[in-house]
Amino acid sequence: MRVWGITGWKNSGKTGLVERLVAEFTRRGLTVSTIKHAHHSFDIDHPGRDSFRHRDAGAKEVLLSSEKRWALMHETNNEGEASLDALLKKLAPCDLVLVEGFKHEPHPKIETYRGETEQELIAHENTTIRAIASDTQVTSNGRPVFNLDDTLGIADFISTELDLRGFDSFAVVDWSSGNDTGPKPKKDAIWAGTNVAGSEREPVYLRNRDLALDWLADLIAAERADKRRLLIGFDFPFGYPAGFAHHVTGSEDPLSMWHFYREHLIDTPQHNNRFAVASELNARFPGIGPFWFKPKNADLPDLPLKGRARRDHGMKERRKAEELAKGAFACWQMGGAGAVGGQVMTGMAVLQKLRERFPTDIAVWPFQQEAKAVHFVEIWPTLIDPVVRQYDKDIRDRAQVRLLTRALANLRTERLTEMMTVNAPEEGWILGLGHEDELQEAACQA
Repeated sequence: MRVWGITGWKNSGKTGLVERLVAEFTRRGLTVSTIKHAHHSFDIDHPGRDSFRHRDAGAKEVLLSSEKRWALMHETNNEGEASLDALLKKLAPCDLVLVEGFKHEPHPKIETYRGETEQELIAHENTTIRAIASDTQVTSNGRPVFNLDDTLGIADFISTELDLRGFDSFAVVDWSSGNDTGPKPKKDAIWAGTNVAGSEREPVYLRNRDLALDWLADLIAAERADKRRLLIGFDFPFGYPAGFAHHVTGSEDPLSMWHFYREHLIDTPQHNNRFAVASELNARFPGIGPFWFKPKNADLPDLPLKGRARRDHGMKERRKAEELAKGAFACWQMGGAGAVGGQVMTGMAVLQKLRERFPTDIAVWPFQQEAKAVHFVEIWPTLIDPVVRQYDKDIRDRAQVRLLTRALANLRTERLTEMMTVNAPEEGWILGLGHEDELQEAACQA
C-alpha cells in the first residue's frame, strides 16, 4: 500500500484536504483508506449502548456489524499507542492510505497551513514533509507550495511522488515470426488488443511485422500526446537463460540481445533470416546448439534439425519462468509446433526499433524499473487459458489478446504493481505468473 500523510497544526485545514483528496483519488479509480490520529480520550461509543456495556464488562475487543458497515474497537489497556505501521497492517489492501496527523512517523507528508494560526511551519523542523499547502505566502526552504484549495494540484503531486497513477491504457500483442499472412484475418498472425483510457477496443489484425511496428508506434505516439501511461504486453520472452547474452555480446545486459537482433536480423514481410542467425549463434558455442530446427534442405550446418541432436553447448534449456510456467516452450526451438525462438528474435528486433524511436519514453520490464510513459512487459496468454477456451468459436489469437488486455485493465493499481515487483534482472519474467486465478477472474469482468 502507498502511504501519504497530511499533517499540520489544529484548524489548519487537514481534515478538509483529506476529505477532498479521498474524493479526487476515488474519482481517479483508486481505492483509498484513511487513518486519523485523535486525542487520547476519544471514543466512538457512548454509555448505555450495548457495545459500551460489553466494553465496560471487560471485553478486550468489541466488533459492531450491520448491513452497511462494521467497526472493531480495541482497548489498549495502558499498552501504549499503536504505531502507524501496526495500524496499517490492520487495513485491507488498497491503492492509497491517507494518514491525518502522525507527524513524527517517517512516511512522506504534506503540511497544511493557515496564516491565522500564527504558528511556525512544522516543515522547518521535519524533513519528512515534502510540500506545503497554505492560504498565505510561506518560506518553504525549497519545498513545493500549493494553494490550500488546489486539490487537483496536490493530488497530482502525491501521484507523481508515489507513482500512483498506474497505467491509463493497455495493449496485448500476440506475436508471430512468420511471413505476411494476407488481408483476411486468420490465426497464427499478429493480433493486438487495446483498452485506451478505460475503453475496450476491437482487436486489430496485423498481417506482418512492418504493419505491427507502425501500429505500435502510432499507439505510443497517440498515448504520449494525450499524456497517458501505456502498458504493452508481448507474448515472447524478453530474455534468455542466464549467461547467454554475455556469451554472445560480452554484456550481461539482456537488452544487448535486442541490439544484436536489430543489427543482424534481416526481416521483410515475405522473408527473414532467423534460421541463419540461429545457426551463426550456435557456431559461437561449444558442442552443438543451443538453437535447433531448420527448414528441410536448408544449408545451415550449425543448426540441428532435432533438439535431441544438441549437446555440450553449456546453456540451460529453460529460464526460471519457463520452469514454473507449465507448458511453456524453451526459446531455443526455431520452428515447429509451439516454437518461440523466431518470435523472440523478430520481436526483440522490432521492440528495439521502437525504443530507438522513443528513446526517453519506454521502460522494459523487469530489466528497467524506473517509471516511464510506456512499459513493455512479457506476457503469456496461456495463464488465462480456461477463460479463452470459452470463446472456442473465435480465432484463438483474437480472443487471447482481447481477454488478457481486459484482465490487465481490470486489475487494481496496487495488484498490478505487486505483480510487477519481481527480481529477474537477466532472464526476465512473465507478468502474472503465479497469479493465474486472479488474472482469470479479472478477464471475466465486464
